[in-house]
Amino acid sequence: MTKQYRVAIVGTGRVGALWETDPPSGISHAGAFALLPECTLVAGVNRGRARLEEFGRRFGVTALYGDYETMLGEVRPDILCVATHPGSHAAIVEAAVAAGVRAIFCEKPLALDMADTDRIIDACNAGGVLLSVNHSRRWYPAYRQARELLHAGAIGELVALTGYCQGGKPAPSWQSELEGPLLHDATHLFDMLRYFAGDARWVAATAQRRRHTQYPVEDDSSALIGFDQGVTAITQVNELSAYTRFEVELHGSNGAMRLGNDGSWIGRPRPIVIEQPPAEHPEFEWQRLEWQPLEFENGPPAFLQAARELLAALEGKSGLCSTGADGRASMEIIEAIYASQLRGNLPVALPLASDSSALVDLAESAGWR
Repeated sequence: MTKQYRVAIVGTGRVGALWETDPPSGISHAGAFALLPECTLVAGVNRGRARLEEFGRRFGVTALYGDYETMLGEVRPDILCVATHPGSHAAIVEAAVAAGVRAIFCEKPLALDMADTDRIIDACNAGGVLLSVNHSRRWYPAYRQARELLHAGAIGELVALTGYCQGGKPAPSWQSELEGPLLHDATHLFDMLRYFAGDARWVAATAQRRRHTQYPVEDDSSALIGFDQGVTAITQVNELSAYTRFEVELHGSNGAMRLGNDGSWIGRPRPIVIEQPPAEHPEFEWQRLEWQPLEFENGPPAFLQAARELLAALEGKSGLCSTGADGRASMEIIEAIYASQLRGNLPVALPLASDSSALVDLAESAGWR
């Protein structure tokens, strides 16, 4: 008999449940687990009653709660999806571990500072609870297959990366007290840079409030990040554009790849004639990149793949591709960006030595709060 798992959703808003199609296709936390025959949605938690009741109607769940403590005590789920504001994640995860939850699928970013991030990881480690972080592009076929191409030498040796995360929110004013564009969406970008280049070793960056003076956070950031084997990345993150752009470009010694929301391409060097080579150097040659679309196999939605992976990990059949350690590493890059701004944009070495919140320190020193 197939083992059955009881799943509860904390945070039944957009990403938790309301993005889902009818019938479910697996593009939300609730929709993904609802599609798995080994799982039963048994409870939902949300502060707002309207979204909670909509979740109940869509997924046939009657155990609806306004607080997660009561739900955990009464329902005792095996798997918990945490799709709330990141500032609440640590307390929810600690309570879930204490209640005997076996696995947690948590939204990004893990928290708003390193201290709460470590609380989450420490609680899960101490309780033997699996923790998967929803850095969703790790389950996208394009990014997975691009990584395979990179490792196969399709563009030569990785030299550098560039990344863009611009205009990622539905409205610039949609933010929490401490969640600007770096934390809200660029956590995906920094996770993808690590996915291709390994661990970050240092960061030199800006984090500024250029236009949206009502923010207690940044609205613009540029960063230079050093990774393993000397690879560097340049990133641009802001909420200053009317358009949305998420893009990662991999620069290799013999080609390049560009991956983004609008498609994927590979650039291969092709000779061009700009001038005749001098007689003493007949091998002299100019080349340019000739871009062609990359055709990747489509796969199930990232949420559904993440849910399947979590079940396989519970059964001891596979590991997790987006762990608490991965979530922490992305957070640490963001914290280092704030720390670099605080230090006059000087390089900041990783791992970070301080447990304080560089964002809070920056907001207070810059008069944002």
